Amino acid sequence: MPVLSAREMEGVNLPAPGSADYWEDSKWASENFTEIVKKYPNLYVAIVNKRVVAAAKTIAEVEETCRIKTGRKDIPIYLAEKGIRVYKY
Repeated sequence: MPVLSAREMEGVNLPAPGSADYWEDSKWASENFTEIVKKYPNLYVAIVNKRVVAAAKTIAEVEETCRIKTGRKDIPIYLAEKGIRVYKY
C-alpha cells in the first residue's frame, strides 16, 4: 500500500476511528462470533452494548432497526455467515 507524503495528504479528511464503545462491541462480537452464527445464521447483526440488538437479511434493515432502538449510527454490523461459500465474480 503506498504511503502518501504530507503534501499529498493536504486537504484529505480521514474518517474518525470510531468510539471506544464501537471497538468494545466489535471485540465482543469477534469473541462470540460462533454463538452469534448459531443464533443468527446468514443474517446481518448489529452489536450494541455487547449484545445483538438487530438482525436481518440486509444491512439497511439492520441499520434502520438499530437506529430506532438505540439512536446510534456508529455500530458494528457483521454478517453471521454460516458454512463455506464460494463467490464468483
